[in-house]
Amino acid sequence: MKILVTTDGSERSLCVLPHAARFATALGAELVLMRVLDPRIDASKEVAPALEDATGRVRERWAAELREVLAARAIAGEIHIAERKWGEDIPSAIHGAADELGATLLAMDSRGTGAIRHALFGSVTMGVISRADLPVMTLGDCPPAPGHTGAYHLLVTSDGSPDARSVIPGLGDILSPGKTKVTLLQVVVMRALEPEAEAEARGMTELRPLLERIPAGVEAAAMVRVVPPGAGIDTAIAGAAAEVGADAIASATHGHSARRHLVAGSTALGVVKLAEVPVILVKSHAVD
Repeated sequence: MKILVTTDGSERSLCVLPHAARFATALGAELVLMRVLDPRIDASKEVAPALEDATGRVRERWAAELREVLAARAIAGEIHIAERKWGEDIPSAIHGAADELGATLLAMDSRGTGAIRHALFGSVTMGVISRADLPVMTLGDCPPAPGHTGAYHLLVTSDGSPDARSVIPGLGDILSPGKTKVTLLQVVVMRALEPEAEAEARGMTELRPLLERIPAGVEAAAMVRVVPPGAGIDTAIAGAAAEVGADAIASATHGHSARRHLVAGSTALGVVKLAEVPVILVKSHAVD
């Protein structure tokens, strides 16, 4: 199992690194810290006989800097400098590296100051999420990683829809017996004149198909939070994550593309902004 952490070299883009390291430690995964190099831009100021020589110098310098980042944080990991090909965009370069390295999970911060510099729903992060066939861990703010040990605790959210069920198969090898535990959460908005107990029972009924999809041997529990109409579902999810001591929140992105769904004011956007832990996004698809 391998987790690929991207950085643009800025401090802000490294906020996700300790959270990714917690994931890697809990699941026994190899961590790879990667930066994408564009020879025509990043090597343009190097004085060298040829572009290839200039690119080599930048590659060596960046690799040394990334090794220092890991050493300063006492994080075990490997370094990878991916080269952006002519006509290729950053998300494609990141996905190419993920395929080359056989990554199980991508981790990237939602903000930075260089190539990955936009807010969560800026071009690079959204480009990565919308194309990803593997889970993407992202972080809205820059909270410290919780000092948890033992199994990695995922709060997995659902809205009861068929698309939401794809989060379980989408998480794949992350759901590993003895290494991961899951709390399924559904936030239910009360209907007119509906008693709270009835709303809670409705949510638990909708959670059962998802609970049945948890791999055998993975510790799992289910919880329902009932909120009145107009209440913040994202606030309820972030609060539940803090309540159960989750290491991360996992959610399927709904809609025809991650960009369409998330930019359109989705709950996932609010959760990423509010949560004190990373959000692992899985590109959704309809599941029976």
